Amino acid sequence: MSQKYTVLTGNPLNMGAMVTRDGVNFAVRVPEGREASLVLTDPSGNTVLQEIPLPAEERVGEVSAVLVSGRGLMNCGYYFVINGKKVNDPYARRVSGPVSRIVSDRYDWEGVVSPDTPVNNLIIYKLHVRGFTKGARSGVKAKGTFRGIVEKIPYLQELGVNAIELMPAYEWDETLDMPPFARITAGELRNYWGYAEENRYYAPKEKFSHSADSVREMKDMVKALHRAGISCIMEFYIPAEADTYAILQAVRYWKMAYHIDGFHFTGEGVPYTPITHDPLLARTLLFFEHLDERTLPEADSCASRHLLEYSNDFQYTGRCFLKGDAGLISRFVSAVRKNPASYGTVNYMANVNGFTLMDAVSYNDKHNEENGENNSDGTDMNFSWNCGEEGPTRRKLILDLRRKQVKNALAYVLLAESLPLIYAGDEFGNGQEGNNNPYASDNAIGWVDWTVFRKNEDIFRCARDLIAFRKAHPILHPARALRGTDYRSFGFPDVSIHCDRAWYFPYEEKARSVALMYCGNYERKADGSYDDLIYVAYNAYWEKQVFGLPILPRGKRWQVVLSSDDDIWRIFDQEPEPIEKEEAAEALPVPSGAFAGTVVTRPSALNPKMSAATLPVEPNRRKSCMLPPRCVAVLVAMPDAEK
Repeated sequence: MSQKYTVLTGNPLNMGAMVTRDGVNFAVRVPEGREASLVLTDPSGNTVLQEIPLPAEERVGEVSAVLVSGRGLMNCGYYFVINGKKVNDPYARRVSGPVSRIVSDRYDWEGVVSPDTPVNNLIIYKLHVRGFTKGARSGVKAKGTFRGIVEKIPYLQELGVNAIELMPAYEWDETLDMPPFARITAGELRNYWGYAEENRYYAPKEKFSHSADSVREMKDMVKALHRAGISCIMEFYIPAEADTYAILQAVRYWKMAYHIDGFHFTGEGVPYTPITHDPLLARTLLFFEHLDERTLPEADSCASRHLLEYSNDFQYTGRCFLKGDAGLISRFVSAVRKNPASYGTVNYMANVNGFTLMDAVSYNDKHNEENGENNSDGTDMNFSWNCGEEGPTRRKLILDLRRKQVKNALAYVLLAESLPLIYAGDEFGNGQEGNNNPYASDNAIGWVDWTVFRKNEDIFRCARDLIAFRKAHPILHPARALRGTDYRSFGFPDVSIHCDRAWYFPYEEKARSVALMYCGNYERKADGSYDDLIYVAYNAYWEKQVFGLPILPRGKRWQVVLSSDDDIWRIFDQEPEPIEKEEAAEALPVPSGAFAGTVVTRPSALNPKMSAATLPVEPNRRKSCMLPPRCVAVLVAMPDAEK
């Protein structure tokens, strides 16, 4: 083995392989009393080009460092040998097969900068890089890759989201240790999601790259997203034994080298205090499963609005309310209105763990048989309801109800005050065959199923319209929590609660409907004008419900602008006269726990040609409206056309 490269003493502060003006600086941690060397190879790792000793006498503490220079060095692979054992570089910026690769941080960002979207304006779309576009009919050429996400940017823009969150997109160990009772042996399934105990946090996942250069491809993706006004957030899973220093350095690296806008930290080893107190991350979005409120700034301080909390509370409350459980009005209103002064919260009705939205309305129980663990894995806290039949069905009544329930769930999330999050595919009814934990399903179950998009395009339109409405009305996502009082004397509180009577809170235990009215005078639109007066009615009951409408100022009338029920004509003051020949009423499903003896029918006798716009309306005198079963409707105070 001939000497090919010049070797000098390196800088122990720069861990891993860092390109400098004088060559490449290699630094690695070597426990005391152990021998170590650096091995340079060809790009494939099959041929050793040079082995460089790392003398113990030149170490600083437990760090050995060398500065290597010479022609062709940038094309080399490398690894370390410690006490005769091959060790991959945990600080490697790129991993290619069995070896680490040397990466230059030089990249032309072409002046494209982060959108820097205010926290209260964020709408997050969470996805798995591979699963998002790997499925059939995803409409992209580079399926399952960073480039595939770039190809999907027009879709994301049409939907209206302005931030995406990537499930783990760095290198991780894909092997799985199956439990003893599993009917699948280790090696048959792979860790598809990326929540692993062994991770190489500095390197983008080579498997997610369409090109030969995963580093450039990921940077190209971030740049394209930023150019489109979409922020990029990365999820980091931190196991209990993780090195706090290495984690903090990795986060800093992604922030500086890749222009990542935010990080979502999960796992037992999250170094909460070092991350939240790092001045370099002071304006970076930092998401945690739980926030320690004792360490947060005082209330009404915006200094920590970049700190955000993931919580299942909204999902649990929302799903129980969605399926018609009683006694949830206070919890549901609190969840919709939650908007802390000193930190942000993330609302979702579906996420990685648990059912997708469509599965949450199609299955009562999980069906994880394909995972090979006898259906013992995955959460049992799904709070789901199958709408009358478990799994696939051809009954149109049930299918229609499921679609409407998905629309209702999307409305819960997108009309709440805090940050909404949509899990990829939920915006058009993607399902996972009842599997609520496809962590090892790198197949059609775990991938987004784009084949159902056309069939469920009405769900997509509902999500798109809700997002557009949210963006157009800042009163729905204020920077500070609404107070529930008229502290500026506009004539209405900034937010108020109503039921079948205006200005009354539905305290009854059996209540399953509630409405919130938002006074737009407390926020201004993009053009500087006051926002509108908005009334959002939530009917989770399986029967029609009356909602009391506050009397409007002269010259205004209530107008329905959004509804999860296609039959908007069924929202009225008084029911129209039935047509002469009544159609047979079809029984609607009622969830378990409903009142015994309740008979619920579809009011098919009503005239389907009559619309809300054609109903007689007396300005300032309309005091109530009727909502169909299981429906969310949004009304806006509009100028009366007759005035």
